[in-house]
Amino acid sequence: MEFEFPAVSDGGGRIVKALAVPNTSENYSNIREQKRHIKPVTDYLRSRGVLSEGLSVFFDSGFVGNSFQLAMVLSFLVKKLPSDLCWTGGVRKDGRLAKVDSLEKKAQLCQMEGKRLAMPFHLRSVDELTDWLNAELVDIPLAVSKDPIKLEEFFEKRENLLNLWHIHRIDPSELILHTGRLEGELWKETARRFSQLVKRLDYTLERRLRAHLVINGPVSLAFALGVLYGHTRPSAVYHYLRGDKRYYAVELFNTREVKEAVGEYRHIRQDLEGDGEELAVVLYFGHHNPVADIKAFLADRGIGAEVLLLWMEEGRGNIDPADFKPIAKECASAVQEVKGKKHHRRLHFFFSCPVVIAYLFGVAFGHFGSGVIYNFEGNTYEPVLELEFLRGLIED
Repeated sequence: MEFEFPAVSDGGGRIVKALAVPNTSENYSNIREQKRHIKPVTDYLRSRGVLSEGLSVFFDSGFVGNSFQLAMVLSFLVKKLPSDLCWTGGVRKDGRLAKVDSLEKKAQLCQMEGKRLAMPFHLRSVDELTDWLNAELVDIPLAVSKDPIKLEEFFEKRENLLNLWHIHRIDPSELILHTGRLEGELWKETARRFSQLVKRLDYTLERRLRAHLVINGPVSLAFALGVLYGHTRPSAVYHYLRGDKRYYAVELFNTREVKEAVGEYRHIRQDLEGDGEELAVVLYFGHHNPVADIKAFLADRGIGAEVLLLWMEEGRGNIDPADFKPIAKECASAVQEVKGKKHHRRLHFFFSCPVVIAYLFGVAFGHFGSGVIYNFEGNTYEPVLELEFLRGLIED
């Protein structure tokens, strides 16, 4: 197994590269004084069933101390180590982690190499660290909010936030995007910040991100964030139950849950009216009936569009959160049906619905095509984001 680690001294430092050969007849190292530091690692790896005999370890340069132990152990136990991290630390024979010296100097050395030094010493053992690094999915909270919010209001896994900071050096405060009142270019800036954050987390966590998302803001923004988060990542999006004063998680384990076409519409009704080369998509599941305002807006703007109204007869404004996913799925399916029968030059999206439905609909719809997202502000609609802009953020 190949591995590397930072080594420093009064004269400077370097990234030492090494090779560990498992199951040799005895422990061996080309640096004699390191042989004693190999034994506790051998004992631990034997207890894990990784080794049956000894280890021979070859280093490309000299150093002192046992700081190589953690990097070597992880090379055996982790399927894919993050490429942007350096590792240093001691390992006891029972798997306990041991802090080593000169962490600040080693961090500076790693930074010069374009990497970050992981410092997982808040964990008790290698087992806890490998559980984190080998997990198929990593749950991380994200909040996009116009008002102050704390992550612990909806996310209970505090240990994940500690791991994110100590191992990956991402401060939990960066997981909260405060938007304030959105207007003008702030819409694009918020979309850009969200896209950059998701990409950073997904890269850092080796494509294992499962975001736990709270959106406290306009419904039209929620649709855009769903488009940006994408249809390849699992997520959980939270709906606030005011009566119970708690958050309800709508989990999306596989995006096929909202993307697949439906054969029967059980939750929504759909009406297609008018004529034109463009298509206005209206989600009407809230108390406010937007249809008349939307038709007047389109007429005033000279937009010749068919209007696809997606709605429900009963329960508007008081929808069971358990129905959010099937409603979003049926909305996406209805839009694709209409698009499949006729080419529309451009789409226009209008929303009167819960934030979570808009987000899920965005995930299902995706970023392809040409379209405009509108927000209701000051008794009228205003265009705030375009699908082309969101697609540019995704493909950047």
